[in-house]
Amino acid sequence: MFGLIEKDLRLTFARKQTLLIFFIMALVMGISMDGSFIVGYLTMLAAVISIGTISYDEYDNGFAFLMTLPFGRKTYVREKYLFCLIMSTAAWCIGAVLYFIGNTVRRSGVNMVEELPMLIALIPVMYLSSALMIPIQLKYGSEKSRIALFILFGCIAVLIFGAKTFFSSMENPITELIQTIENLSPTVILLTVITVCALASGVSYMLSIRIMGKKEF
Repeated sequence: MFGLIEKDLRLTFARKQTLLIFFIMALVMGISMDGSFIVGYLTMLAAVISIGTISYDEYDNGFAFLMTLPFGRKTYVREKYLFCLIMSTAAWCIGAVLYFIGNTVRRSGVNMVEELPMLIALIPVMYLSSALMIPIQLKYGSEKSRIALFILFGCIAVLIFGAKTFFSSMENPITELIQTIENLSPTVILLTVITVCALASGVSYMLSIRIMGKKEF
């Protein structure tokens, strides 16, 4: 497990110039922009970079070599989920520091303690995006997975737009539910988000195990 994590870290930091450019962009945005966009940006970026290590593994028939090493397919899948969590959490910490520095420089007077639960909620939400991408990447590979993700997010966008159009033409039956959610404390919302994302990630993990078990190299 630790050997796989070290491998992925080395693959990630092999692109030092790209990572440096992303960090400079994040630093500029963290200082110049209002809001917590920088935290979500870095967390999502780390998730995408983490998923990219699967493409490196499958490059030039790399899976066939990896599977000759002393670890099983379940261990490989488990490491990918763990690595994405580590990278997302580390990027969130950097983003939170830049967000705090930016607010201090601008003297915006934002109460970081009050915003902390909502900022923490970005970790499971962004991690969920990784959990959605891992089985797709394992199933279709780096090239076909882009098409599959495009179709998936396209369907989600259509559903959201359709629901918005539907509810705008009638008395919205979920208004009361939305108002109830807004009245909940940030801590309750955070725990709910973590629970939902954990359950969805668990389903994704089981699906990835099944996909990886059926792959032929």
